Amino acid sequence: MTGLRVIQPGVHSLIQDEGRFGKHHIGLTVGGPLDRHSFRWANKLCSNPINTPTIEVTIGGMVLESTVDTYFVVTGALVELSINKTPVNCWTALRIKPGDRIELGYAKVGMRCYVGVTGGFDVEPTFGSCSTVARESVGGLTGDGTPLASGDIIPCTETLLHPPSFMPSEEQPKNLTIAPELTCLRVVLGYQQDYFTAQQRKQFFHGQYRISARNDRMGFRLVGPDIKPSVGGILSEGICLGAIQVPPDGQPIILLNDRQTIGGYPKIGSVLSLDLDKLAQLGPESAVCFNEVSIEQAHNLKHLAEISFQQHKATVNLDTLSKAIENLLVASNPRGMKTMSSSIEDGSYLRAAQLIHNAQGKILIGTGFPVNGSFETDGPLGAISLYRAIEALGGSPILVCETPLCTLLDTDFQTLEIKIDGDGQNQAQKALDHYQPALVISIERPGLSNDGRYYNMRGIDISEHCADYDSFLSLATCPTIAIGDGGNEIGMGNIAKALELLDIRPAITGCDELLLADISNWAAHGLAALLSAISGQDILADWNNTAVLQMLSDGGSVDGVTGENTLTEDGVDSEVSQELVTNLRKLSGF
Repeated sequence: MTGLRVIQPGVHSLIQDEGRFGKHHIGLTVGGPLDRHSFRWANKLCSNPINTPTIEVTIGGMVLESTVDTYFVVTGALVELSINKTPVNCWTALRIKPGDRIELGYAKVGMRCYVGVTGGFDVEPTFGSCSTVARESVGGLTGDGTPLASGDIIPCTETLLHPPSFMPSEEQPKNLTIAPELTCLRVVLGYQQDYFTAQQRKQFFHGQYRISARNDRMGFRLVGPDIKPSVGGILSEGICLGAIQVPPDGQPIILLNDRQTIGGYPKIGSVLSLDLDKLAQLGPESAVCFNEVSIEQAHNLKHLAEISFQQHKATVNLDTLSKAIENLLVASNPRGMKTMSSSIEDGSYLRAAQLIHNAQGKILIGTGFPVNGSFETDGPLGAISLYRAIEALGGSPILVCETPLCTLLDTDFQTLEIKIDGDGQNQAQKALDHYQPALVISIERPGLSNDGRYYNMRGIDISEHCADYDSFLSLATCPTIAIGDGGNEIGMGNIAKALELLDIRPAITGCDELLLADISNWAAHGLAALLSAISGQDILADWNNTAVLQMLSDGGSVDGVTGENTLTEDGVDSEVSQELVTNLRKLSGF
């Protein structure tokens, strides 16, 4: 079994999902997280369904050891968090590997934090929920309401890819960053308010109360002005979450998740459920007061809060995402691009994506590498991916290539044909003057070698089949981006020294931003993924790799490695690229 092993359980740690609803008729209470907002965000940051089980850690002091590759999040109370003694941030999705040790300190602000993992903890439900209610001996890891203990293994599955999501500190609940001096709780009066005189109700809403030491998941007893009801008790009836019942001593009790299902003390009203999250994070001696709201106001507040939560997406750390994409796209390393990538400053994909996102005007995308009298699949497919991404952002892309590729693409795309014969510099300058591009991109275009000729990866001179696109980049007054996967493409002049390690005829043409990948098409998908994260659009959602390859194949494309007319890219099946797109979407948060 893989999961998180409990080394130290902390003061009081329980498995909690949203709760056990619809079981009051058999005497079972709801349970669930006391701070529902922090619980839900733990799952949102882990890309989990909202009802996924987490660990509720009261006060702190928990130590866990991972036996699995996955991601985890800690939300809620302000605690010091570390992985292998290295401090890390709460409210952030963090990668852990087998053997890694997670340590939670003790709460500095707040009382309860929530530990979630991607995919959730695999805990068997009891009566429809795995929420732990110790008082009822139900739920939790063993199903009998027992809190987590040293030696327990909380099962969870492997997750290798996850967006680097987090909640910025300025968006985190203010009551969990700075301890509040006074917490105001909004209250809807109930039908039993008439058991309290007008003077007592006024005293309740104008007084201040302190949380007593007698508080737990069942309820919080308060100490403050007496508001004794006119009756000592009532017929027992169902009790809602947040009900404020008042026993004969006049000191209110706010009932929480593990409350009894029925009770016989008069209730002056109920605390708005949204405010119970704040209440649950208060310790003994904390001060609270009450403000009256109508039931209509309460409904509006709750609906607005729910809409805000649903619309509020986790923030993706773009720097971390860019690095993850850069590593993913050179992981196979068939032509040494992983080795070459160390010569490029981290963040190249993000810088390139930002250039695309911020471009105001035409964007020229040059592509097409001649093979066997035709063009290879690597390059045009990526150019189409970029074209669609730029269009989705409202941009104006133009594909630049020779025939026969230009003829094929002209039906569905804006194109510019470049001629093989003629003055390449003059051709490029005329195009640049005409279009005044905001950005020039090259993807898998052959680049000039130091002898002024073009060569393929086998060292064969292919100059008679290549138009001059190098001049588009060298003459451009706007930013330029180049993508390559072997060393003989436009842009590789940026890493000329490193390319001396490869047995190739390297290109010498440079660019502003060079992107490397095992297959150049993949770099285009990586840029689209970053553009998705930047814009909030799932740009790659409808990408069908095989359909695009089929269109190119019908136009006579060939695989650059095999030289055959197949639905492959550099010898790699289309399904591999489609899976890569799926993984890139996961990384970018979709």
